[in-house]
Amino acid sequence: MKNIVMKEITTTISLLEDGKVVKVPALIKYTPVDEDTTYIYVKISITYNEKKYVGVGSDYLWVDAFADLQYKLPDNVRLACCMTCKYGNMCPYGNEERELFCTKGLSFDDKLELAGLFSDKSYEKLSVLADSYCDDYEPQSYDYFTYNDYAYVFDRKYAKPLLNN
Repeated sequence: MKNIVMKEITTTISLLEDGKVVKVPALIKYTPVDEDTTYIYVKISITYNEKKYVGVGSDYLWVDAFADLQYKLPDNVRLACCMTCKYGNMCPYGNEERELFCTKGLSFDDKLELAGLFSDKSYEKLSVLADSYCDDYEPQSYDYFTYNDYAYVFDRKYAKPLLNN
């Protein structure tokens, strides 16, 4: 049996606390995906207001770990990162772990339209990290198409709507 080695990333994750951006230290531990991986494990730990919050998941795109972390945060606090941004899209053909694509300035009505963006290598310049933040951040909403499972996973797993209509 293969000895599984966890990888670690020390980063910063942004939160919106009553509309104000707060940056907090974060540690992401995960099993890297390869041909021998049979189980994915992701743990995102942050410290906010002197309390530790940990989101855990088993999705190689880390969506469920971000959703779990959001669920554990106070109600007035939202994750503000590319994973939760309306411009943070997944690639219909597949992503690397921690990878999304920023489509600010572009709009799509469905997955098929978005897929056209990936017809040549120009999409590579749109690659972002799921835990990144920029000043163009806007939370996902039901009235704006985002090809990203974050809100869906949250709503389904916790039977609690995440997004405002």
